[in-house]
Amino acid sequence: MDITIQILAGIGAFMHIVFFVFESILWTTPAVRKIFQQTEADAKTTRLMALNQGYYNLFLAIATIAGIWLLFYTTTSQAVGSAVLTVSLGSMVGAALVLLFSAGAKMIRGVILQGLAPAIALALLWRPL
Repeated sequence: MDITIQILAGIGAFMHIVFFVFESILWTTPAVRKIFQQTEADAKTTRLMALNQGYYNLFLAIATIAGIWLLFYTTTSQAVGSAVLTVSLGSMVGAALVLLFSAGAKMIRGVILQGLAPAIALALLWRPL
């Protein structure tokens, strides 16, 4: 199960790095505007907000990678790595739920991309032993 947690958490981290690139670097490009259903004017207006949100996603990815490293590749207490992963993965799942309840079915693809792998990794991390 440990490798499954690492892979799923790694997928979550990777997706949040992709979101960082989209939101903080490529936000106003036509391809990213299409993904996020933004007009050129909307993208320009929301550019600073997206930049900030992108960095939040990057920090979640970094925390997830740190949690994987702490839990599986160091002699640190398992509680430390588990805590870091719980916060980072839980934040990813929470953000996916906010997207689901605020945007509904029209953003279901984003909800799944953002939250499914972290949710499964979190469930496996906290499974009864």
